[in-house]
Amino acid sequence: MKKLAVVNLVLVLSLLLGAVAFAADDITADANGYFSAGTKNISADVLYDNLNDGDTSNDPYVISVRSKADYDLGHIPTAVWMDAKTLFTAENLATLPTDRQIVVYCYTGQTASQVVSALNMLGYDAYNLLFGFGSWNMDANAGSKWFDETVSGQDYPTTTEPTITIMIAYPPATPLADTTQAAANAYFGGGTKNISAEALYDNLNDGDTSNDPTIISVRSQADYENAGHIPGAIWLDVKTMFGQDGLVGVDPDRPVVVYCYTGQTASQVVSALNMLGYDASNLVFGMEGWTMDDAVRVRYFNPETNSFGYPYVGTAAGGETTTPEATAEPTPETSPETGGVPFPVEGVVVGLGALTAAAGLYLRRRKAA
Repeated sequence: MKKLAVVNLVLVLSLLLGAVAFAADDITADANGYFSAGTKNISADVLYDNLNDGDTSNDPYVISVRSKADYDLGHIPTAVWMDAKTLFTAENLATLPTDRQIVVYCYTGQTASQVVSALNMLGYDAYNLLFGFGSWNMDANAGSKWFDETVSGQDYPTTTEPTITIMIAYPPATPLADTTQAAANAYFGGGTKNISAEALYDNLNDGDTSNDPTIISVRSQADYENAGHIPGAIWLDVKTMFGQDGLVGVDPDRPVVVYCYTGQTASQVVSALNMLGYDASNLVFGMEGWTMDDAVRVRYFNPETNSFGYPYVGTAAGGETTTPEATAEPTPETSPETGGVPFPVEGVVVGLGALTAAAGLYLRRRKAA
């Protein structure tokens, strides 16, 4: 019986570990399926032209994930409000259309980007509104926010020297759940993860290297090498990092900070990493918040070219909020298909338990006979 118990325990543990690996492969495959083709974003002028071209059949489903109070103050016409923390429940996902493009916006693009990558991993055709509601209209009365370098801009050092690392092949992190949808719900339910340039700089310069995060730049390789990067940062290609061995050099036991130009792409990466079990944070505003050197930050939010002053609806516009919320939209009852198939871990454990019990009963009867 002891040998049987040990054999079954090993079998259970092996299958459980296999289930974890299966979940990781499943979610990683969904991430790679999305990121390998490049992230999806849309500028305010393109969205405006679409919504006002006289053809409602091609209008996207617009979602605001700003606070409900700011949604009531002002939002893009036709936009519905959803809470990012509960958007990935099965009930709320069932309200989203599977046959239309979806555009998600927040304040500056940091939160919406995280939502968008997770939606695409689930099979939706979702786009982040670049720079958020601030690119649509900068009216502070409507709760608008945007990158203001006098408030959020820092002047921290950068380098063009390559980061020399000893490549260690780390095992993958343990996913937050066994399906992409459950992992998304688990991550967003706790709130998205971001870190300011000031907080990251203080961490890197506190004299304690043991708490330093792994810093990943997902800007272009040319800008990483020639324009500059945060000292100590490694470079990964966003299109291949979720492919085979793409994250093998990322320690799952260390915090991770991802940055890009303005926070749009890094945010999309961050939600996927967290769903896979990494403790990852987006560097808010990316390199535009780290340095004021335009030659280094390359791209940044410019009110003169990136904000359009388009009309919005809401109480700040002199009217009531009449746009229906998400639950009022007639939509399909199921989510689109993805590459993932739920692995019934609980069923395996219960089944093996029953197998063990049956085997034990059989041996006791045989011995008694």
